[in-house]
Amino acid sequence: MAYNILIVDDEADIRELVSGILEDSGYKPSVASSYIEASETIKKLPPNLIILDVWLGDGEREGMRLLELVQKDYEYIPVIMMSGHGTIQTAVTAIQRGAYDFIEKPFDSARLLTSITKAIDANRLQKENADLKVKARVSDGIIGHSQNIQNVRVLINRIAPLNGRCIILGTAGSDKETVAREIHKLSSRSNAPFYTINCQAYSLQQLEIELFGTESGNFSEKTIKNSLLEKVNGGTLFIDELVCTSLGFQQKLLSALKKNSFCRMGSKDIIPLDVRIIAGLPLNIETLIKNDEFSDKLYYRLNANVIKILPLVNRKEDIPYLIEHYTKQAVKSQNMLPKRFSNDALTFLSKYPWTGDVMQLHNTIDWILTLVNATSKEKTVIELEDLPHDIVGDQLPPVLNDSSVAGTDEDDQIQNNTREQQTPDNDPLVFVHSELSIKEAREMFEKAYFVEQLKKFGGNISQVAKFVDMERSALHRKLKALGIADSKSFKKLNGAL
Repeated sequence: MAYNILIVDDEADIRELVSGILEDSGYKPSVASSYIEASETIKKLPPNLIILDVWLGDGEREGMRLLELVQKDYEYIPVIMMSGHGTIQTAVTAIQRGAYDFIEKPFDSARLLTSITKAIDANRLQKENADLKVKARVSDGIIGHSQNIQNVRVLINRIAPLNGRCIILGTAGSDKETVAREIHKLSSRSNAPFYTINCQAYSLQQLEIELFGTESGNFSEKTIKNSLLEKVNGGTLFIDELVCTSLGFQQKLLSALKKNSFCRMGSKDIIPLDVRIIAGLPLNIETLIKNDEFSDKLYYRLNANVIKILPLVNRKEDIPYLIEHYTKQAVKSQNMLPKRFSNDALTFLSKYPWTGDVMQLHNTIDWILTLVNATSKEKTVIELEDLPHDIVGDQLPPVLNDSSVAGTDEDDQIQNNTREQQTPDNDPLVFVHSELSIKEAREMFEKAYFVEQLKKFGGNISQVAKFVDMERSALHRKLKALGIADSKSFKKLNGAL
């Protein structure tokens, strides 16, 4: 990859000299001679790196002003500052304000190239970490200012140091994992592993194998699959959707918690248990207990501490803060121009019911930004007309519908059908350049998206459902609606893409 580097200097001979050095080293240089020219260039096509002279015509403040602009709106672009009037104070100021490095003129070309290489490598790692952070839903803290969220923060700070078990109550999609991560981060176990497992993503047999491990064979030829409880030893395990398990499984977990030990399946060897368990349960858990759908003994064993997250519809004042947060995440991870939602769009989204809660909101914002960026990379304000038609029409977006209906037995059929598919020859986003309606474009986008996810996970419906934050049954219905629920239609769609 040839990196684009913008050289900003008011001296033509310096711009020419640095451009030559960069071209000889395989980079793609562009130039600007002033603050205005540089800011316009960055807006049109953000570079991978900027080499910036501190003194731009009017003096030091112009170069520093451009550095501040980049740090504010394009923080993912590293900046190397240069100056022929360098002082220690200038260099320190530049670094404090976010510059990656400071080089004095006249500079050594090898020194410049080394700094560029290091800056690009550091930035690449930073962006990779940002991508992983978004994909893994790693906590950036609890977002919002409602009274409920303020109470949640207080409880997290109170509970985290106690090292006791905890229950987090919330609807499906309320991002209970973020609360669990915050508890772990502030606890004495923060340097030990944190794992999360969603019980809904596994069959009961798979779940038991994952959590407790297996052991088979004789002493000389023993086969062992280590348990999740062993991997997280000393750390924190967040078990979400525990209500989806059987009473038998719940009894086995209860026994392990009582004894502070467990055995792998197929073994009698006792393994000590040193894990902080945090469980994610629905808001109506007491009703489920009364109906004998969840073990009361396990509930009381776990509920040393309880945190309750209200549905998003009951704390709508948090929605603008969440939208701003998810927008910044997407802009950073996808290297977009800075984007924001207009007041009309924010108002509309804040009034929407969000039955799929925070996860539905997050996925919707990602979907909107991806589609808008694919249509017009330079667009920075998301207007009301950019919102999905089904939301504007006051209907749940089918792709984001978080139904709680139980799954079906169609997993194997779709998994087998998916393995037969080949990669589409065309760009899945080519439809954005056509004259399709937003409804037609959305449907085409969804088809392309789900085809890619199914292929990525080898047709495993449970894994796809977990990745896209949908109920498995809802995913089945969506695939049927898109015409990719059987082999013939899947092949036909794949060829069309």
